[in-house]
Amino acid sequence: MSFIAAVLIVTSAFMHAGWNYVSKRQNPSLAYFFVTAVSATLLISPVLIFHRQVVSLIPFSVWALVIGTGLSQMIYFIGLAGAYRRGDLSLAYPLARALPVLLVAAISFLLGNGSAISQISLFGMVLITAGCIILPLPHFKKVRLRDYVDVVYLMALLAAVGTTGYTMLDDQALRQLRGIAALPLTNSEITLLFIPLQTGSTAVMLGLGTLLYPTERRQLGPILNNRTMVTSAILTGVAIMSTYGLVLAAMAYVSDVSYVAAFRQLSIPIGAVLGLTLQQEPRYLPKLLGIGIVSVGLVLVGLG
Repeated sequence: MSFIAAVLIVTSAFMHAGWNYVSKRQNPSLAYFFVTAVSATLLISPVLIFHRQVVSLIPFSVWALVIGTGLSQMIYFIGLAGAYRRGDLSLAYPLARALPVLLVAAISFLLGNGSAISQISLFGMVLITAGCIILPLPHFKKVRLRDYVDVVYLMALLAAVGTTGYTMLDDQALRQLRGIAALPLTNSEITLLFIPLQTGSTAVMLGLGTLLYPTERRQLGPILNNRTMVTSAILTGVAIMSTYGLVLAAMAYVSDVSYVAAFRQLSIPIGAVLGLTLQQEPRYLPKLLGIGIVSVGLVLVGLG
């Protein structure tokens, strides 16, 4: 991996952990993430305007996937907001980042694609599973069922379900777009074009969710009238888009994209450290060990 790629990926990891830390401090809601998504959409909208002539070439099947990814993103942000409101960043963040890897792999096996998963990736998934089991425990002396039915754990699982959904839908949408012979774009340009479609769909779904739920609707006004909250939401939106942009840029400087996938997991220990230090969250031995095991497992999956 080149020095430039390493700098881009490390910067991306810090930014990803950073926007999650900022969101956690704001006690986030669906309304908060709606403002964030609108900010991200406005930031990336020039790409869509620049390629407006090819938008009409996108088939209905891709638009259906775009709607689906927006719904999945809404589920993700509902789970993430719930986890951050009710629990530690050092617990919720590693779980929300790690569980989708296991869910995607499980779906691949169910669809008969499990043979494509390497032995090193399978070993990494075993480590991730072990780490996720250890993470919620306050100590090793007694394992109790209630440690796993805590709201934080369930909300992190919901966020992981959302991540799994949009990951698989995005992959299918991009495959279809790349298969359209009439689309006069390179693969990189197609990926870049898809970002505002996905982000815009997310903003619409989060907006609908905010309007449909009275509790969320009541929070929108105070957020918009609070300069600190609005600034935080806008910066989070900028960080989300910039993080993904850095990852895309790093892919141009590596011989194998698996290196990018692996080193992106640096964000997990960074996010955990932010929670354990700046948030002064409890430093249980199982939590520290679980974070380490999950991080190693994710790196192995990425390299596999």
